[in-house]
Amino acid sequence: MQTHDAAPARPLAIGDFVRLRRDEPGEFVTARAGDWGQVSRVYRNGTVDLMLAGYCRPRTTPQPRATSIPLSIVERCDAFGRPPPVQPRRRVWGTGAPE
Repeated sequence: MQTHDAAPARPLAIGDFVRLRRDEPGEFVTARAGDWGQVSRVYRNGTVDLMLAGYCRPRTTPQPRATSIPLSIVERCDAFGRPPPVQPRRRVWGTGAPE
């Protein structure tokens, strides 16, 4: 995990939608920045497998899965590949200042 990357706020589960913030690391790149899909498997080592076909690529794509994608390069998204709306910061009661 890169020092400037943060893990998701809550753990990912099978069925969650995520998208890549940057290209997959390594020599053989199967997923690029902007690709998104549904989590099909979560590993204890901090990686996930994604089903990409039918979401950001055509169903006839020869490589419909991206395997062992580090959590540090994915972010949550909705079922259409858009990031979720930003939650406003809560204020500390009585002060009007952010937490």
